[in-house]
Amino acid sequence: MNKKTSLNRETLSELRSLKAVKNVTDSGRIFYSESFRKTALKKYKDGVKPVQIFCEAGFPLDVLGIKRIEKCMARWRNCDTPTR
Repeated sequence: MNKKTSLNRETLSELRSLKAVKNVTDSGRIFYSESFRKTALKKYKDGVKPVQIFCEAGFPLDVLGIKRIEKCMARWRNCDTPTR
């Protein structure tokens, strides 16, 4: 998904229904729950691949894309605190 691609209503609803998601804007920006961020970082430190972490949380990988997942995890790893 890039900035020119918007998500359809069904996909937005699917994302909003996930426990790992705090909010999704109509333009497709995803805000992840604090508990998911903490769990994801712990699993990553235990050796689980980022794509697998997001897949297990129910995210549609064809919507997010691998690069978005990798960038997200890198951002969380590089922050002193994983919350925004």
